[in-house]
Amino acid sequence: METVKASRWTKGRALLAGGLVLGVGAAATLAAWTDNEWVFGGSGNGDGTGPNTPGTGVYRMQQNTWAGDSGAEKWTDEKDANGGALTFSVDPGKLVPGKTVYSPMQLRTVAGSEALNVSLAEGIQSVLDQGTKNSPALYAALTYGVFKGVGKAACAAGTVNGGSVVVPAGSPLTAVSPTTFPLAAGANASTPGDPENLCFALTLPSTASVDLQGLNTVPVWRFTSSVGQ
Repeated sequence: METVKASRWTKGRALLAGGLVLGVGAAATLAAWTDNEWVFGGSGNGDGTGPNTPGTGVYRMQQNTWAGDSGAEKWTDEKDANGGALTFSVDPGKLVPGKTVYSPMQLRTVAGSEALNVSLAEGIQSVLDQGTKNSPALYAALTYGVFKGVGKAACAAGTVNGGSVVVPAGSPLTAVSPTTFPLAAGANASTPGDPENLCFALTLPSTASVDLQGLNTVPVWRFTSSVGQ
């Protein structure tokens, strides 16, 4: 009998010990305390309106080609070819060898935009109206130049000597600018940046073939700016 009692007592102690171990574990879980600290990226109210919250700026430009019969400014955003139409000082469809025609245009940043560095990045022949209305031979024969800082009146008169070169005169129509030029930032959310005057000079060289008579072509150029990688 003593042996049986001892055995029961030993088992009871083991179960009690097990219960105590389980009890300690439960008590530790219930007693856990937590404390959190949150931060947000910036200052202000934490709703995206703070002055230092992460965000993006505006980097956009627009063009004016004085389109239309009135010759008034008409600022547009032309993202696709063919874009805005240059208005030449005389009828460009009546070119003769050695003749140059001129067309003014402007670029500026939109209201609220940051400052930009711009280049004339591409010159192509339009894919529209191929054939005699858009002759590859005439396109290849023509040359051009682009000058910065030449106002509308001076450009129309062919006075480009005071401007700085964007694309050298006599360049093929596919030539691009080797460097960039700046456009000033928009003053505020409702005021665009100051415009930059540009002047295109399009020339039919004096060596042009007689076979180019009666043809037309549609040159297209793309200005571009980029930020980031």
